[in-house]
Amino acid sequence: MGKYEPTREGIRELAHPVSLVSPPRSFCPQCEVTLPWHHNIPIISWCMLRGRCAACHAAIPVRYPLLELLTAAFAVCCYLRFGCSLTALVAFVTVSALIVITFIDIDYMIIPDLITYPGTAIGLALGAASSLFPSSGVFPLRLPFVQSFAESLLGIALGAGTLYLVWWLYLVIRKREGLGLGDIKLLAMLGALFGYQCSLATIFFGSVLGSIVGLLLVALRRHNYSMHISFGPYLAFAAVLYIFNFASLIHYLRGATPQTVWRAFQ
Repeated sequence: MGKYEPTREGIRELAHPVSLVSPPRSFCPQCEVTLPWHHNIPIISWCMLRGRCAACHAAIPVRYPLLELLTAAFAVCCYLRFGCSLTALVAFVTVSALIVITFIDIDYMIIPDLITYPGTAIGLALGAASSLFPSSGVFPLRLPFVQSFAESLLGIALGAGTLYLVWWLYLVIRKREGLGLGDIKLLAMLGALFGYQCSLATIFFGSVLGSIVGLLLVALRRHNYSMHISFGPYLAFAAVLYIFNFASLIHYLRGATPQTVWRAFQ
């Protein structure tokens, strides 16, 4: 039933082009029927439809409601971390972009320029605004966002520059790419938004986490040592840890009671 055309092994794409504006409404990827609005209510619609398309009865993967729950949970985390503020809004948009990047990279092993290029430009703009209006009530955004244009530039240089050097050295030594350019662009975006501290922390913890998962997959014989794995999800996860300073957030949640949580939302 669906109009799919394989582009390479393990990758399936719709036969017609899809973008943020085309088609204008959501559709079933199997039968391509446009969905009515009441079939797009997060979590509720999936439960009411019992996890199947109303038109062709194809199964709707459970990851859709799980992603909706995950996004809602991060919205709460943004509020707990930054309060009701512009910083919380920008943090939520950034984390939502990282969620999208993660699952696109898992499915297609690409990180869209459509996200990283604007994200980098926004980071530079926020850094410039922080430099121009240092005493404003709106700018600068609270930490961990950059507090100056220079911090944004340094974050890009050290973050994207470090990964580019790794990419280049691997290409020279092994005569093939060991790292995607999309990962470098992702580090440029993170560096522009959060500075060099985030860039270096993301590279370190993302590499450690990716190595651990890769070795586990090899041990379980799901992969071999030469097989490619998506690096973007590990970078995104490490960046989220940095953004939320999870050690502090866990400390807060451990001491939270229903009464303190209720007061926080009032």
